Amino acid sequence: MTAARQDAWTSDEDLVLAELVLAYIREGSTQLQAFEEAGRKLKRTAAACGFRWNSNIRKKYKEGIELAKKQRNENKKEKNVETVEYVQQDFKEEKTSMNDSVILSDAIHFFQKLENELAAIEKYKQENNRLNNEIMLQKADKEEAVRAFTDMKKEFNQLKDEYRSLITLLDKARKMAGELTDAEKIKVPF
Repeated sequence: MTAARQDAWTSDEDLVLAELVLAYIREGSTQLQAFEEAGRKLKRTAAACGFRWNSNIRKKYKEGIELAKKQRNENKKEKNVETVEYVQQDFKEEKTSMNDSVILSDAIHFFQKLENELAAIEKYKQENNRLNNEIMLQKADKEEAVRAFTDMKKEFNQLKDEYRSLITLLDKARKMAGELTDAEKIKVPF
């Protein structure tokens, strides 16, 4: 491999680089590919070519870049039109040959295949209906479970409140029983 040059860029080299990059843009290729080819032609690295393009040359060729992009888009449109025309022509030829070679066994095979597909579709419809019914049953069960849970939660909260009230009453009764016992002790002489 030859060593890459490191000397200053000449205006001719700038022109070669610009023409290559614009040509690649017109063709729809990447600028990286253009930099690689320019590097080979100018005996510089692709990175040096890319740096030169981005730092100095691109600014001078803004109109050229826009024109190359427009040409690229027009080329794409032309290729798309050609492809569509080719496909249409191919389809017409195939259709003509099909008309010439259609035989009864092909038609029978087609209708058998169609019948099998329709049967499969019907089977999927039935399965879909069964699953929808199952989903509705599951939803109803869920709603019933939510109602039962709500009722239990209310009952639990009510029992919890009653339990607190009972504990409070028992605490008061213990305190009163303890006070009476102390009072009786004071009245009893020794």
